Amino acid sequence: MIRLFWSLSILLVALPATPVSALTITFENFAPAGGLINVNPSAPYAEAGFALTPSTVSSAVFDSAALIDFPGDATDFFGFAEGNLITLSGSAPFTLNSLLVGPTTGSSTPTVSTTLLGTLSGGGTLTATFAGLSTATSETLNWANLTSVRFSATDDSALDNIVIDQVPEPASLALLGAAALAVGARRYRHQ
Repeated sequence: MIRLFWSLSILLVALPATPVSALTITFENFAPAGGLINVNPSAPYAEAGFALTPSTVSSAVFDSAALIDFPGDATDFFGFAEGNLITLSGSAPFTLNSLLVGPTTGSSTPTVSTTLLGTLSGGGTLTATFAGLSTATSETLNWANLTSVRFSATDDSALDNIVIDQVPEPASLALLGAAALAVGARRYRHQ
């Protein structure tokens, strides 16, 4: 019995942090039918424990029937203007798996480039630029151990279907393992 307890205690301490849940930020049913809701630094967009915070007032969540479209995506989306930096943040660390990205019909050019800059939990960054986008394009990243991701674009652009894995805090797992070890040690001394 004691060996089993010790084995389980060691396993709890040694377990790596694994994704607890995957979620997709979709922007659905936020804006009124055919309209939009402005998103700004004082009023960021929030869904499922994550926030998209713009650096300026030039962004909004658009209903799929709004005057501005996201070609190739028939659902609601997050649109932002050139020069506006959008920061995705939430419970860290997290993994950014994939997203839809591309120009809106508000863009003055037929193609846009979008750059992502991910900040890693232990320090450092990851970057990717998707150039020549002319429609909603699915991009796969699988960036792990992030605290935030910043988006920028060369002209009016959009984001949708942001797929994220949340990771449990490693300290919580370590605390649980330490408690199990303490109980086991106390039991062992009494025998």
